[in-house]
Amino acid sequence: MFAYLKYKKTIAAKQKERADRIAELMPVYGTPLTAEEVKIFRTSVPELVAEVHKGLVKPIDVLHAYGKRALKAQEDTNCLTEILFKDAEKQAEVCNNHGSLAGLPISFKDTVSIKGYDCTLGIAMHAFKPLENDAPLVRLLKDAGALPYCKTNIPMTLLSYESYNNIWGRTENPHVKGYTPGGSSGGEAALLAYGGGRVGLATDVAGSVRVPSHFSGCYTVRSSFGRIPRAGNCTPTRGQDGITSIYSPMTRSFDDLEYVFKAIIDMKPWEYDYTVHPIPWREITLPKKLKIGVMYSDGVVDPSPACTRALKQTVDALTKQGHEIVTFTPPSPVDALRISTQLILADAGRVATSQIAWCEPFDKGVTKFLRIARLPRFIKKIWAWWYLRVKGDAVISSLLNNWNEKTMPEHMDLVYEREGYRAQYFKAWKESGIDFLVTVPNATPALPHNGMFESFASIGYAVMFNLVDYSSGVIPVTHVDKGLDALPADFNLKKLNYVAKGAYRNYNAEKMHGLPVGVQIVGHRLEEEKVLKMMALTVSALKDIGVEYELLNEI
Repeated sequence: MFAYLKYKKTIAAKQKERADRIAELMPVYGTPLTAEEVKIFRTSVPELVAEVHKGLVKPIDVLHAYGKRALKAQEDTNCLTEILFKDAEKQAEVCNNHGSLAGLPISFKDTVSIKGYDCTLGIAMHAFKPLENDAPLVRLLKDAGALPYCKTNIPMTLLSYESYNNIWGRTENPHVKGYTPGGSSGGEAALLAYGGGRVGLATDVAGSVRVPSHFSGCYTVRSSFGRIPRAGNCTPTRGQDGITSIYSPMTRSFDDLEYVFKAIIDMKPWEYDYTVHPIPWREITLPKKLKIGVMYSDGVVDPSPACTRALKQTVDALTKQGHEIVTFTPPSPVDALRISTQLILADAGRVATSQIAWCEPFDKGVTKFLRIARLPRFIKKIWAWWYLRVKGDAVISSLLNNWNEKTMPEHMDLVYEREGYRAQYFKAWKESGIDFLVTVPNATPALPHNGMFESFASIGYAVMFNLVDYSSGVIPVTHVDKGLDALPADFNLKKLNYVAKGAYRNYNAEKMHGLPVGVQIVGHRLEEEKVLKMMALTVSALKDIGVEYELLNEI
């Protein structure tokens, strides 16, 4: 009882701290945007930085514009955790006005370590423990002139495509209430898609920047390990290196994404963080005619009608530009899903849940997975046999047989299997001769709240590229249309495998009407510059056929 009371008291105090910080800011940030502030927010990052360089715009004025928008986004979506405006104001007075990010407010996923603020991860035991140092990534961005102004919401374990926890509550999708903005970088996606900011930094271990960008309608590129600083930050899954979490930018527009990624690399991040490869920015010119592979389905969960339509629009646009389009069949996607889920949760979630109090509920999808992973192995073997022999479902049978807490030898075998899968993927890609791969970021658009309870295993389109560590970006293409994206009359849920059933139980074009839908563009490992060029080419090709994504709350 004492532990429960302490937990409730901590949560209430942390929520009050955020409310008090917001209330203190309202005399300045609670007022309507001025005409000048509207102009500032409309200005792209490259242009805004140039104006700061020339002295035409002051960093403090930029902060006021972004801060007002961020508090409005918070009011409507509950996307913010720590409010950093007061320190950002001080930073605006001393920032590098000639840096590549001069005067630019940047938001951060709650995992990022910022001096003087908590890194709660939505977990009560981490509250009221302000950090003593900035992470290397934060120092780099400050040196470039940026202004850290807020942190954004996440799920407690970072292992979900939803974003809710007991301290900060649930973040709403800014397009359709009752739906998640994604996870684990859902707060970041909601802030950017709503129009509360233009640039943020977040992590991705199984789709955590790409899926929220797809669910909410923003832009990102998942970098390979070793391009962006990651040391010195917080994580509930410390020591998990079977599939390494990486940091990447998320933005409201594509031009901002390309500019910010280059700005980070030009700051020589390897001088800030020992995990970064010394690879300078590379200027890329793509061939006039590309060979583009398309993964229309991973064979586990076929893309929903809305996602299929966005992929078809993209393929049609690229075809009209004269590029060669071929179907790409990767090595077994079931194996990719089986290997990656085991590596990410090789400890059956013991480390992450050791930080969570017994009275502290967490994500329903993660809870479901952990209950399965912690069942006695002989029960799962019987269960897997039943699914295979009675239900004819080889997908879930393969997963159930392997979702266990691993011994060290078993974990080493998994790492060996991971390397074997990477070799197979590399060979398949080379033999196909493709330059890039295009596919969906997820089988469906955004999930309804608590939808991960059903869809917890439907992560294959994103996690495949974490497993092979390929550079992969997401661009928004369209929105769900209830008239175009309904399931066909002959659709039969009962004929699907267990994973696909979980995904499609949450698909309803009528209720999803207006949700964003994106596509995923994939290149080789450490080829972020090439992927960005391909993303730009795709955005332009879509525009040429009349498909131009409409941002939410554009002012």
